[in-house]
Amino acid sequence: MDYETEQIIHAIQSLKQDSNFLKDYLFPILSAFFASILGAAAAYFSLKYHQYVETEKEKLNITNKWLLLAEEARSNLIAIKQNYHGTLNHHPIQRMLAIPTILFISVPIAEDYSRLSFLIPKAPSNTGPKWSQISRIRAMIHNYNYLLKLWRKRNEIEQSIKIAILDQFPAVTYDALDPNQVMGYADKSSLLLLIDLTEHVIRLTDDLLFEFNDFLSNFPDYAKTLINLKQLEQYGSVLSYSHNGNKKLIAIHEKSPEADYQPVTELFGMTLEQLKQRHTTGYENKG
Repeated sequence: MDYETEQIIHAIQSLKQDSNFLKDYLFPILSAFFASILGAAAAYFSLKYHQYVETEKEKLNITNKWLLLAEEARSNLIAIKQNYHGTLNHHPIQRMLAIPTILFISVPIAEDYSRLSFLIPKAPSNTGPKWSQISRIRAMIHNYNYLLKLWRKRNEIEQSIKIAILDQFPAVTYDALDPNQVMGYADKSSLLLLIDLTEHVIRLTDDLLFEFNDFLSNFPDYAKTLINLKQLEQYGSVLSYSHNGNKKLIAIHEKSPEADYQPVTELFGMTLEQLKQRHTTGYENKG
């Protein structure tokens, strides 16, 4: 073998690396292991992020659903009150006569309140936002459904009672009837029933209009503090409502004149204070 050939062989042999256990065997195994761990971690956090976004979407959908339900209920109450807004004075019999039969189609609200659990603060307190109280939302909806039943009941009895009253005064209209005359000639039990129902629906309609209006005004702001809207910029946002300066709409939310029960205390056989207490709704002291 000549010198040049030996040099070539030597050069080739010098290129051959010594066997290294760490690099040749352990490193590939560890690389594959850590790659698997990294892949699993990435999949886990990707799943958790997806679940988080879906949870935020669900909270947004639930919030907007309740706002739409509240807006529909408020619109129904406004439509009912428009039939007598601005026509009432303080005399219970005049109020009874001024409100006509009101035809409406309103379906009671039936919802799963457990889906509102995200509203409850992690550290509940007596001074928390009022719309974090699911019991208050439930009471509002329960009273709304109850009010619809009261209005329907009043419609059932109103026509027959008023017709009986007009039979005593065939030459006059409801507007021209003297409340004191009506007390003297109308059937006492019928009068009591219709006056009672009328005062209940007037008061509860006013109070629930205020309650729904407060919910629509303040609930969105509270809900926004519980939803990560930055993650949902491409999905949607919380609905909001306003009167847009509509004076007529603003006026109809104002309370109706209060009844003066003094003229009918003898008719009811109750004191003035007892009659006032009889027609409370439970919203008098609520903020």
